[in-house]
Amino acid sequence: MPETLKRLKKKAAIALNDGAFAELESYAKQILQLDDTYADAWFFLSLSATERRKVSVAIELVDSALRLSGRNTEYVAHKARLHTMAGQKEAAVAAADYAMTLGPEGPLILDTLGVVYSRFEMHEQAREVLKLSVKVSPDNPQFQFNLASVEQFLGNAAGAEEGYRNAIRVKPDFYRAYWALSELEKNLGGSGRLPVLEELVKGTNLSPEDRLYLGHAISREYEKAGNYDRAFQSLSTGKEGMRAKVDYRLVSDKKLFDAMKQAFPIDGDYARGDLGNQNIFVLGMPRSGTTLVDRVLSTHSRIVSMGEVQYFARAMKEVSGSKTQTMLDSELVMGSREVDFSEVGRRYLFQVGERTGIKEFSLDKMPLNFFYVGFILKALPGAKIVCLRRHPVDTCLSNYRQLFAVNFSYYNYHYDLKDTAEYYCLFDELMAHWKAVFPDRFLEVDYEDIVAKPEPTVRELCAFLSVEFEIASLEFYKSKSAVSTASAMQVREPLYSSAVDRWKHYGDHLAPVFEVLSKKGVSYSQ
Repeated sequence: MPETLKRLKKKAAIALNDGAFAELESYAKQILQLDDTYADAWFFLSLSATERRKVSVAIELVDSALRLSGRNTEYVAHKARLHTMAGQKEAAVAAADYAMTLGPEGPLILDTLGVVYSRFEMHEQAREVLKLSVKVSPDNPQFQFNLASVEQFLGNAAGAEEGYRNAIRVKPDFYRAYWALSELEKNLGGSGRLPVLEELVKGTNLSPEDRLYLGHAISREYEKAGNYDRAFQSLSTGKEGMRAKVDYRLVSDKKLFDAMKQAFPIDGDYARGDLGNQNIFVLGMPRSGTTLVDRVLSTHSRIVSMGEVQYFARAMKEVSGSKTQTMLDSELVMGSREVDFSEVGRRYLFQVGERTGIKEFSLDKMPLNFFYVGFILKALPGAKIVCLRRHPVDTCLSNYRQLFAVNFSYYNYHYDLKDTAEYYCLFDELMAHWKAVFPDRFLEVDYEDIVAKPEPTVRELCAFLSVEFEIASLEFYKSKSAVSTASAMQVREPLYSSAVDRWKHYGDHLAPVFEVLSKKGVSYSQ
């Protein structure tokens, strides 16, 4: 090997180990100028592109590496991860399956493959693979955490608790596990972990993410003890760092909401038809009951739930030709007049066809599809939309109390209570608009009605969907199927009313919400 090439490969290895992706890319390009058959160099370029969120480029680059070394499990696992990032289930699962046939042994590769399966709600497969990664590397807290999360999705609370505790055992400052435990455990009066958490949060080198996880964990412990003042204070303090870091601007979201309403005027002429008449969309603000309704309907003998999938958003993005970084933005909406919606519908139905099996109706439970209602009904004019509504103040509080994925910008409003209320008002206005534009294809269902009078509410819902009522729908909590949302444990219990009017515990702490709702004319019962 020429000395220059040998030296470059060594430097590239050091850069990779240090996470210096700009240097890694530079060395990889220099290596390829000397030897374009060196597969690792193509893989390094793919890693660098991944770091810059250039997913499609990264896929092309890892494919180049695989053409030179097709049985390298690290390359194949990375390819599976990239297709997962792109929302391409078929390609992601195919790559993961192929990697498993190669007999991967490295714990990081196994963990990557397990996460891929989990992201597409193949939790049984994920569990088996993640168990292998933990067996090989039991002292890795992230591997323990990932396995625990899958156990929670599958309803195995004991297994989830064990995994989260293992993560803390091997890394006492793995703060995300403290938060997960606080969400999982239900013991009123608290877990006795408060002194530990209060000491941890005093740390001087905590990142905004660290403080966020600890703040949420401490808040939940105070809630369980009935100390709502301290619960709110801990939550608010914990969110401050992330609020500053993301620098959320409501005006950007308002631009998107306004663009949607302008794209679908109330007096517009909208096509009717049967295409999509077997497709049900359950949507709404997060934490408003979408998972509950999904669970209720998916117990019906004619309905299968696909969970929270991005099939429609992905089809819309691809057909529109949009090159922006975000899945949905005002630019895409304003350019939607040129979109071939029949092609959007075709692509969506192709994806759905892989999931429905013998069931007649498919249910898509992506809450943020509330943005896409107009697009959905242009692409699939026969589809039915079910929008969950919940008491406005409870909705705002529940969003503020929830810790959403820190790397998902669509939820950045929830780091500030006033921003959350402002965002809710934008949502409320858009839902009123959709109801006016598509009155017979858009049904609003109140979470409180499902809790207070489940049978008549579910009967009305079934009538709207043109399916007969089945008593099994009221026994949704007996279902053994996995749930991959924040409500994973709640929907395994009979209906309960403790989440109704939760906001009343917080009193004056919610003054910013009351002020915004009153200013915007959003009515709410006291």
